[in-house]
Amino acid sequence: MTVKTQHGDFECRELTFKKRRELHRLEIGALGADGQINLDKYYDVMEFIMSYAFVNAEESLGHLDDAEIDTVLSEVYTRYKNPPKKKS
Repeated sequence: MTVKTQHGDFECRELTFKKRRELHRLEIGALGADGQINLDKYYDVMEFIMSYAFVNAEESLGHLDDAEIDTVLSEVYTRYKNPPKKKS
């Protein structure tokens, strides 16, 4: 799938059922009992996105600075959580 961001268009793997469940487990871990996001655990979510979505993350994202990489990963994450609706 192609994810369009302000930093370019990126080819990413489709999220499989198994990987969606792994991502969900990481998300639950990032949310503390008090409802606050644990930033270290959230970073684990973003690392999962980076390692899964890109065949070669360094090649795809290496030209960006860290803040731009975080923005791209957030866009990919959003796309995984809110895929385009299939037309029926």
